[in-house]
Amino acid sequence: MNTCLKYGLMVWLLACLGGTGGCGHAYAQTAPGEGHTLVLRGVPLSQALEQLVRLTQVDLVYSSDLVAGKHVYCAGRAVSAEALLRCVLAGSGLDYVRSSAGTYVLIEALHQPSRFGDLAGRVVDGSNGAPLPHAHVLLADARTGTASNEAGLFSFSSVLSGMHRLVVTYVGYETAVDSVWVEGGAQQRLQIALRPRAVPLEPVVIDGLAQRLPSGLLGAGTITRRQLSAFQAGGTPDVARGAARLPGVAQQQPLADLHIQGGATGEHLVLLDGVPVRSPVSLGRHLSAFSPIALDRLTVHKAGFGAEHGSHLSGVVEVEQAVTGPAYPSLLVSADPVSLNGKLQSRLALPGGQQGALMLAARSSLWDVYRDPGVEDLLRHWNAVDPLLAALWIREDVNAASLGQRLHRPDVAFSDVHAALRLPLTPFRTLYASAYRARNRISSELTAVNADAPSDPDRLILTRDDYDWTNWAAQVRYHWLIGARSIASVRAQGSWHASRYVYHSLHAPVADATSPALVEQRAQALRADLDAAPGSDELNRIAEVSVKAGLNHSLSPRHHVEAALAATRVESRFRVGNQFVAPFADEAAAWDLSGHVKGELALGLRTTLEPGLRLTYLPARRTVYAEPRLALRHDGSSSLVGPYALRLAGGLYRQFVNQFELSSSGSTSVVPSVLFWLPVERSLAPPRAYHLAAEVLLLPGKAWTLRLEGYYKAQPRLLTLDYAALLAEYPSTRPRPPPVTLEQADFISATRGRSYGGGVRLEGALRPLSGTLSYGFSQALLRFPGRFDERLVPAPWNRPHRLLLDARIALATHLSADLAWQGAWGQRWAFRRAYYDYLALRADPVSFVPFDLHQPADQVRAPYTRLDAGLAYERSWGRASVQLRAFVVNVLDRRNVFDWSLEQTDAGLSRMARTLPGRHPVFAVRLGY
Repeated sequence: MNTCLKYGLMVWLLACLGGTGGCGHAYAQTAPGEGHTLVLRGVPLSQALEQLVRLTQVDLVYSSDLVAGKHVYCAGRAVSAEALLRCVLAGSGLDYVRSSAGTYVLIEALHQPSRFGDLAGRVVDGSNGAPLPHAHVLLADARTGTASNEAGLFSFSSVLSGMHRLVVTYVGYETAVDSVWVEGGAQQRLQIALRPRAVPLEPVVIDGLAQRLPSGLLGAGTITRRQLSAFQAGGTPDVARGAARLPGVAQQQPLADLHIQGGATGEHLVLLDGVPVRSPVSLGRHLSAFSPIALDRLTVHKAGFGAEHGSHLSGVVEVEQAVTGPAYPSLLVSADPVSLNGKLQSRLALPGGQQGALMLAARSSLWDVYRDPGVEDLLRHWNAVDPLLAALWIREDVNAASLGQRLHRPDVAFSDVHAALRLPLTPFRTLYASAYRARNRISSELTAVNADAPSDPDRLILTRDDYDWTNWAAQVRYHWLIGARSIASVRAQGSWHASRYVYHSLHAPVADATSPALVEQRAQALRADLDAAPGSDELNRIAEVSVKAGLNHSLSPRHHVEAALAATRVESRFRVGNQFVAPFADEAAAWDLSGHVKGELALGLRTTLEPGLRLTYLPARRTVYAEPRLALRHDGSSSLVGPYALRLAGGLYRQFVNQFELSSSGSTSVVPSVLFWLPVERSLAPPRAYHLAAEVLLLPGKAWTLRLEGYYKAQPRLLTLDYAALLAEYPSTRPRPPPVTLEQADFISATRGRSYGGGVRLEGALRPLSGTLSYGFSQALLRFPGRFDERLVPAPWNRPHRLLLDARIALATHLSADLAWQGAWGQRWAFRRAYYDYLALRADPVSFVPFDLHQPADQVRAPYTRLDAGLAYERSWGRASVQLRAFVVNVLDRRNVFDWSLEQTDAGLSRMARTLPGRHPVFAVRLGY
């Protein structure tokens, strides 16, 4: 009663003082039921109230002392005058009362217990309704933020009731800034649609009236669908080639093996829609693991990645299929010198007004129709005869200069099929399913004549390499919003990989080495016996099945926690062996149970702490392995460098399915090594590594970004193939014994290593020019059991210095020119891997003077440089679009040396180079409707 009298007296006094200078007031009327729109950003409260009165014509009385020094952030759209007044006063510490005459009087708000509500929603593509995973959602006035999950869902719990400012950002989309009203004791749900835009820079988030960089993007690099195509200077866009343009990611030619921050190829995992895809090999630009037009984005997680990304020693490469396209059914067809691609996308009408989406894509090689000169040139140079290895196979001296009548018969075939389905059962319940199948084959047959053979007559050398691999992958997952505080998901997935590598070599006398007809006739007669000739027949299969359940819960607007449990079954089988290694086989099957917990603790708007923990139970070893991890993100701004973002991260990392490779021993090798995978069994503990990573992201101008990164990885336990043990058990004798079954500890040894490095990347635009310039340094050291005196030596795959330049010049509205230059220096292990892995360990070693194969660090490869240039034309007419590309690969015709071989001459051993292809043109066309 006293409170009512108090406020009644205040209303009467303010009304009486309405005409004095100590009050501000306005009188007006508004039509009943009329909706009003008013958007205010950092406006003084007195000015905001004046605008409100002019807009709504309400009667409003207030003291100027009450509103002094206060500012307003409000966005009300088509709301009543009273609702607009609540929006303007939100967070100001003021309230209002209304007299019987309809006059609103501002007063100080009563101090009552705050009422809280929950806020949840989904972030989607505004053009097609596709969910946007890992979008950054900022609840600005609550000084906190979060990221959407795989289905685009996000949630905040215990949000103070009232109007809040919501800011959403995503790579390749315009930033969305809006206001949302949260009612106390209620659950508010909303859908936020972002508009796509093609920008080369990182997105920004609005922080008050300034911009801040999202530090959540640090630790990973993302390539969008458009960028995957734009990065290519060759005909067929290649996923591995696109990933290699990211900081800290290196690519080895010609098989395009990826290495993340100095790590081996087996220290990271490639996931397609979350499903492991083993051996996604690509032959330079010519064989890609996935159909590029079927993909939506690629993300590489590097040193210090979070607990939610799994157990891997170096990082994770996540590839996502593009399930949603335009609102209408669309067809995209592209052709280039090596492949024909097609993609169909369509919407699906569902009950309740929901719309699903379906994508089907297929690709096939064109080798039987058109033999691309670039592929032939690559295989011809890559499949060159190594004189030293050939002499061991045919047991007589071979000289490269004397190898006449050489005839290559390369064969390349590949195909893949992608399918993806999205079914939104309700606005906040979504079902996803996808599948993938790929078949690849590379083979080459070589006929050569050893004209200077010691025997009489001359000898015909016939070799055949054949590598065939198949991948299957499928998954289904379901996401739903539980209330407004929790997001749940379940998924089931499986993958299967099978590969086979066959190498055979034989030699026989030829009557007349100078007659091509007689040479071919003799070769034809020998081909029937080639399959029974000495060589190797190596097989590998791995199947993985898993189920997973996860929960993301909002403890408060500033604190989130994510947890998941998974059960995985891995079965592996392989059989390997060659001229130096006795055939052996292994079959392994293992279960593992894993789970992780990750928290996001906002220490204010600008700083976030992310603790995480992974636990994995291996029944075969009856042991639980822990992997604690921690990351700290901070955003800020300074007068010197402008907005910036920082990230520090580290932790313990293990790996429970490991990749091993056996080097090819053939005198020709279209495939330099054979890969196989094994789950950890009871005889060997899993490898482990410790990461420490730091990154800085600067925005010195609106069109420029500068990224700096550094990392250190200590690897006290690694697992590697023990060549010294394998060769010691098997002298090079014939006939070959049958394969024997070995325990993993019989051919795998524990070792150690370390890697460190850093990089800098500048990205910007200065019309009509845009591009990126990046430099990376890496050093990886490894100990090889039983070799090189067991000292730490540089890893064979590591390129210490890499410099990349990508530039695009807009020549006209639809025409642009592209330049891509890359250089690498300092790589060791300059000879063929078989020299170090086999010849240096033979029981009867051959003298390699003046070359010491026990010192791989002393043999440095020649610098690698390449410049690609071309033109791109893109145009659209309504639904129809066309893209034309013409490129020249390796414009300067540089014959880059991949490695060296040795041959015996009268003066002793001399080197001969195996080079990569020179200059060649490429054309491609893409049509869409």
